[in-house]
Amino acid sequence: MSNESKPEWVSLSQYARFKGVTLTYIRKWVAEFQVPQTEHKLDLEVAERYWHKRPQSRQKKIDFDEARTKKMEADARLAEMSADTMASQLVETASVVETWERSFAKIKTKMTAIPNKMGPILAVQDDPKICTNQLKNAINKILNELASNARRRNTRRTEPKAS
Repeated sequence: MSNESKPEWVSLSQYARFKGVTLTYIRKWVAEFQVPQTEHKLDLEVAERYWHKRPQSRQKKIDFDEARTKKMEADARLAEMSADTMASQLVETASVVETWERSFAKIKTKMTAIPNKMGPILAVQDDPKICTNQLKNAINKILNELASNARRRNTRRTEPKAS
């Protein structure tokens, strides 16, 4: 008895399915590597030997320098985007101080005018509760006036300017 086994013949399309590639790829591979075939069929054992000789498209080895460079570039892009976002939200300290000084000056002017405005009205009152309520009302009126002016000013600043 001989140990030789009978060759198993497969078509090109069967071999393509077996290897999980296209028929076109197998045809090119057979032509390029001159894989022996009989009546457009391959001996499976011989085809396997030829298959393992072909240069494989190996998975690219990880190049740590390249990966580090890509990560640094991505981090830099992220930092730029973050800086651009923050720049649109940040304001110069001098302008903030100037705005506060103007606001404080307006508050001071309005509050120091209260005695001159309310003095004659309060002088004729006998009831301390009425005096207290009138003072509270005058102070609240000034504070509401200042707040509504500030809101209007802020709304004008945030509206997009027409070009």
